[in-house]
Amino acid sequence: MTVVPAPAAPGTQSAGTGRLYRLGVWSALHAWQVLAFWLVLLAAAAVSAGYFSSHLTGNDNTVTGSDSQAAARLLATRLPRSANETDLVVVHSRSVAVQDEPFRQAVQVAVLRFAHASGVSGVSSPYDAPAQLIAPDGHTALIALSMQGSPTQLQRDAAPLRDLAGNLTTGQVQLYVTGSSPLAAAEVDRGDADLARAERIGFPLAAVVLLLAFGTPIAAAIPLLLGAAAALGAFGALGVASTVTSFDVFARTAVSMLAIALGIDYSLFAVTRFREELADVPTAASSRPARAVAVGRTMATAGHAVLFSGATVAVSLSGLWLVRSPKIHSMALGLATTVGVMLAVCLTLLPALLGLFGRRINRPVLALLGSRQHVPDPEHSVWARLAAAVMRRPVAVAGSVVLVIVALAVPAFGLRYGVDLGAGAVADSPAGKGYTLVSREFAPGITAPVTVVASARAPLTGAQLDAVARFTAEAAARPNVAGASSVTTVLDKLYGAHAADDLVRAAAGAPAAVAGLVSGDRTVAVITVRPRYAPDSAQTADLVRDLRAAARANLAGAGLTANVGGTAAQIVDISDESSRALPLVIAAVLATSWVMLLLAFRSLILPFKAVLMNLLTCAGAFGAAVLVFQDGHGAALVGASRTGFVQVMLPLFSFALVFGLSMDYEIFMISRMREEWRHCGDNRRAVRLGLARSARVITAAAAIMVVVFASFMFTGVLEIKQLGFMLALAVLIDASIVRLLLVPALMRLMGRWNWWLPARLDRTLPGSYAER
Repeated sequence: MTVVPAPAAPGTQSAGTGRLYRLGVWSALHAWQVLAFWLVLLAAAAVSAGYFSSHLTGNDNTVTGSDSQAAARLLATRLPRSANETDLVVVHSRSVAVQDEPFRQAVQVAVLRFAHASGVSGVSSPYDAPAQLIAPDGHTALIALSMQGSPTQLQRDAAPLRDLAGNLTTGQVQLYVTGSSPLAAAEVDRGDADLARAERIGFPLAAVVLLLAFGTPIAAAIPLLLGAAAALGAFGALGVASTVTSFDVFARTAVSMLAIALGIDYSLFAVTRFREELADVPTAASSRPARAVAVGRTMATAGHAVLFSGATVAVSLSGLWLVRSPKIHSMALGLATTVGVMLAVCLTLLPALLGLFGRRINRPVLALLGSRQHVPDPEHSVWARLAAAVMRRPVAVAGSVVLVIVALAVPAFGLRYGVDLGAGAVADSPAGKGYTLVSREFAPGITAPVTVVASARAPLTGAQLDAVARFTAEAAARPNVAGASSVTTVLDKLYGAHAADDLVRAAAGAPAAVAGLVSGDRTVAVITVRPRYAPDSAQTADLVRDLRAAARANLAGAGLTANVGGTAAQIVDISDESSRALPLVIAAVLATSWVMLLLAFRSLILPFKAVLMNLLTCAGAFGAAVLVFQDGHGAALVGASRTGFVQVMLPLFSFALVFGLSMDYEIFMISRMREEWRHCGDNRRAVRLGLARSARVITAAAAIMVVVFASFMFTGVLEIKQLGFMLALAVLIDASIVRLLLVPALMRLMGRWNWWLPARLDRTLPGSYAER
């Protein structure tokens, strides 16, 4: 077998050679210029970040090529006057009834004022359709607003509509605006508050962990500073990208989580290695060039591991492009941009700061903690003893760890997808209060009806209109439907029939009555179905599937093509797409990560081992999420309740993120083991010393990651809470029992085969970690 030979002395090949070494030295020697550049860049990023935050969108679950997207496109192209969305003004009073004069006057004023509001193309008074828009209790009524505009524009219009409702509220009558866009806008506002609270919790706790790890304020402050810089830089870059594409509100939280965690994590590894280099090169403190050598060596070792780790995270995220969802594509773009910004910060700004501080990074020493520099005697440290104990019984240790993780992963086989639109998280907002009233007094599904678009190649015939009428009646008769209407419903009211001639007569004599229900060329008809249950409920998902089957069976026979759209249909489509894409994403991430690790370690065995262990970590996190959130076991401990599902896009995102983040610790630990192997050629010694030199800093880094991710569990938004839980638990599993127990056990079992690479493949591969 081909084994990399050991060099004469450790680290000599990186002293004065290698691009990262030269970049580190240059940044240290030109520290003030680098700092000035980054200050200007971050100042511009602060301005751009505001644009990013103000242009976030919510609840867009479009799937490219789906049935719901086809319905939306037909409406946009063939019925341009149809509403993109129907929002509701909820008028409510405890003291006066709907038929009382104060209530009527409030409704009349509201109808007039909202008719002239931005984005409103039509207004329906509750007194025009009392059976549908006036609640049985007689104290709640709905004003239907037909909204036109892009999702971003509709969400932007939600704030003026909310303010208008607030201004029209009197001592007797309250008004609230609710619907998809008002709820999404409220979720954005809630996200702002949740993000600020998470940062207030996460940053101080991270600072405490860093102080415990380093023992000096300067060393502890650098990772925090770099984490904040990475987050701000990422927001700024995405602000520029927001001019050509849109980002979901969830992207901001995910970007913040990743930027802060990785920024702190990676800079922590580099700062730790720099302190080791300072101790190993005493002259580094005596002159600036000598200090720059220590920085260069840090970048050539820890910096190279950071580069490969970041590249692996980015590669893992690239698998998300296999999902046919613009929302997930924008998330992948946002997170990949974050990784790129974070790497730029760690490879340029960080070495500049290290070059400026030099040995001062170890001062002042906190009396209670002492200076936490590298382990002076790794041969006899607690980590070395742990590694030795594990390697004495590798089969027993590895078997026990695998059994524990597999047991935790078993619930993942019962994974069910779902979507929570976030109404519960914003229940205290005006949009949330309005939604609560609608849910209580009407059918929750009235806020997001299912839209069936029936299209023909020629103007609708009498037989086709009969088919539309039958389908409308059948849909209205379903137990989980509150009502259904179509152009035939209007024609029956106007003329007592719905023949083709009646449609022509209505289009000419009463165009307002059929506007939005039939296209101008009379080839497309719209059937609106109002579910009894919320659009994100299992009952409504079943309704969408039933309507699609019924439409294929009944409308197709009359020569009509039917597409079912609306918010509920989008939820069904994104759930189905996630199920289809998850195996593809997993396969792509596994394959690309294996290639990255093959290049990093120039070993055929280590990539397989790393992929297997990261799969175990992901499976354990998935299983725990299903157990807690879907099944409700221990949900109260994390401030949640049983949902019966896991948020639809989380398995995709969490797998890509967890897999990428798990590679961090694999790369950092195996890098140190490889350094020792190249020095001594003894596998046991390399594993023991590599773990001893990296375990403490990996433990500190993992603790910071867990703190940062867990702080996002305090949010009220379900998908953020679930993601924070899954990432925090995955890092905890990975950095504890996987890296400290399973890695040394498997490394011991594989022996010298850990470092084996076929000679022909060795000659074919480009440069790797071993050839900095």
